[in-house]
Amino acid sequence: MTPTTNRLRALDIIRGAVMVLMALDHVRVFAAVPAGGLPPSVFLTRWVTNFCAPAFIFLAGTGAFLHGGKLASKGELSKYLLARGALLIFLEMTLSRLSWTFNLDFYNYTEANVIWVIGWSMIILAGLIHLPLRAIGALGLLIIAGHNIVDLLQPHIGEAATASGAAHFLQVLYFGGDFRWFNTGPRLVVLYSIIPWVGVIAAGYAFGIVMQLEAGRRRKLCLTIGIGAIALFVVLRAFNIYGNPWPWEAKGPFVKQLLTFVATNKYPASLQFLL
Repeated sequence: MTPTTNRLRALDIIRGAVMVLMALDHVRVFAAVPAGGLPPSVFLTRWVTNFCAPAFIFLAGTGAFLHGGKLASKGELSKYLLARGALLIFLEMTLSRLSWTFNLDFYNYTEANVIWVIGWSMIILAGLIHLPLRAIGALGLLIIAGHNIVDLLQPHIGEAATASGAAHFLQVLYFGGDFRWFNTGPRLVVLYSIIPWVGVIAAGYAFGIVMQLEAGRRRKLCLTIGIGAIALFVVLRAFNIYGNPWPWEAKGPFVKQLLTFVATNKYPASLQFLL
């Protein structure tokens, strides 16, 4: 068994563990328990699944990098990503949607959820992989860190986007929300808008080079990245500097303060959420 195969199997094990975390929250839907909020047990059951989408999409990028090492060219990897991405979008719009709603009224309700955005992220990554690896990593980090600048301009951008002919496209790309195509067409509810997650998959692709390092060096670098991300989250959140649409306030009981501190914006995924 080759080192690349071993690494790909390790990613599959991690993704499997993350799916168990996701199941903790998603069974809540069928028990008619609202997402998040108090009591703390419900909040934390929901909150722990925040690790799921970033892990899925980041590791999808890493997996693409490792898989590309087994192919003859980047052109082959692009074809692979395009085909897999299109298949995921199709499954999200059909089988996954049916499994959530148990009805065939596709015209009046279709949801753009995590499988949809993984698919689109793969399709966009199919083009990005032809850039130098450093450029892909830098672009990914720039999108992750920089997209919340939109929050500072939200009122003006939001008004302009709503009034423009590209309003629905901008919702798919970044703002999310509920709309009908061409105003009277099929209804789409966009939970996972594309832009933040393209940054995540691009960063994950560049991270593939870390997976090829010697084990000791890889562990040290991963630990440094992890601790650095947590530390940056704490600083940004504690001082409400940047990276989330709403601030944190030290009000009320300690438990409530703690829960509001770690409650960050998922739709679209903020910098603090991703950290």
